[in-house]
Amino acid sequence: MRKTVLIVEDVRPQAEMLKKLVEEVSLDADIYIADNLERAYTVLMEKSVDVFLIDIILDTTKPGDTSGMHLVERMRTIEKYFFTPVIFITSMEDSTKYAYTDLNCLGYIEKPFSPEDVKRYVEKALHFTTKREDVRKISFGTEGVVYPVKLEELLYIESVGRVICVHMKDGKVLKFPYKTCKKLLHDADAGCLVQCNRSMIINTEYVKNIDVPNRYITLENVPEKIELGGRFKKRVLAEFKR
Repeated sequence: MRKTVLIVEDVRPQAEMLKKLVEEVSLDADIYIADNLERAYTVLMEKSVDVFLIDIILDTTKPGDTSGMHLVERMRTIEKYFFTPVIFITSMEDSTKYAYTDLNCLGYIEKPFSPEDVKRYVEKALHFTTKREDVRKISFGTEGVVYPVKLEELLYIESVGRVICVHMKDGKVLKFPYKTCKKLLHDADAGCLVQCNRSMIINTEYVKNIDVPNRYITLENVPEKIELGGRFKKRVLAEFKR
């Protein structure tokens, strides 16, 4: 089974170095990098992460920052992450006792870190597997709060002005701050979602029919026809030839 690793590190060169070290241990691991708490929450809610590498200090502008620990505190309240391996990587010297006892971390590596130490801990951590969820989700964020949405309840996503409108099966429309369609698809990493025009993403599992000559799509429970953009036509049709 492919393992999923989340690196939470605000310094990009160090995050890339950690990614390289994980790849040296496991070539087929899916590796995600988050440089802030909101992005980290999004990944851990949408995926089933098997190993976390987390810097305790994620905001150097705040004296005494320990937001990496707060992330783990919150993560430990989620059932599937009760015992998921966490490797802390930080320059703090007085946090080891709390990290090992209260947060059940697997290891603690001080900066500047030894590549061999990182690989040794990662190799050990990869022996564990986080329980996979049957329910697929995509997460949206606003004001630091993450809202997971079940894909089976999502019909399509539409960009209107500077707002993202998420149209649900029950008729509700959820609104979130703007993201490009490209960014939404990247974050979701869900095969059933595909962009069909400049401002819309559809859930292909709810497509009733596609009128190619007239360039429109009909979705279940959606009375309006949805435009099939010329430059997106080939991509959409390819989803139904698999």
